[in-house]
Amino acid sequence: MATARLRRTFQYPTDMDSEDDGPEAMDEEEQENLIHTISTQNATRNEQYTTLLLILTLISTLPYIRTLFTPRTTLLSLLSLTSLFSTAYILRSFPPGTTGIAFLDSLNNTSSAQTQIRSLAAKKAALLQASDGGPVRMYLPYLNVGLCVVLFGLGGVVARRGGEGVLWWGFEGLPGVVYVVVVLAKWIIGGVDPEGELGGLRYGLKGA
Repeated sequence: MATARLRRTFQYPTDMDSEDDGPEAMDEEEQENLIHTISTQNATRNEQYTTLLLILTLISTLPYIRTLFTPRTTLLSLLSLTSLFSTAYILRSFPPGTTGIAFLDSLNNTSSAQTQIRSLAAKKAALLQASDGGPVRMYLPYLNVGLCVVLFGLGGVVARRGGEGVLWWGFEGLPGVVYVVVVLAKWIIGGVDPEGELGGLRYGLKGA
């Protein structure tokens, strides 16, 4: 990780250090520039991952458009499309590292005390942004979980009533799988905070 590779760079310089022992000590401006660069690169990667996940979600809607006009699968197709479009909305409207599920988001807030202090304001702002859209946006992640469960159950009912030839394999489970992948990816993204982690490794130059 970037933090591990840069720990030596951010070590506090001592009188015992020589020029041959490693890179020169960085002043505060250089440290700030480096942290800013790494944070910018991380934000760019997060946006790329979000775009890829959005493409995956939208591609997953295509099989349901055809079955939407088949009477026996109309309801399942409509619910599947609703779930997938909800997942797409969550991807684009929530911050990259926010799932909207309080329990998962809180896990990313229980890091080291030093990191937590530095990144608390940013994480709180992200959570507030996620809830700015009112009750629908606040509860949409939970509603989508429930919708995926309902889809799985209805798919089983339709299959038992002779719908094996109508439902293709994974019909009722695809929206849930996509949503799990998206939530897991957003949770992993939320656990990476270069500014908070590297910020705790800053040092002040002696005599400055």
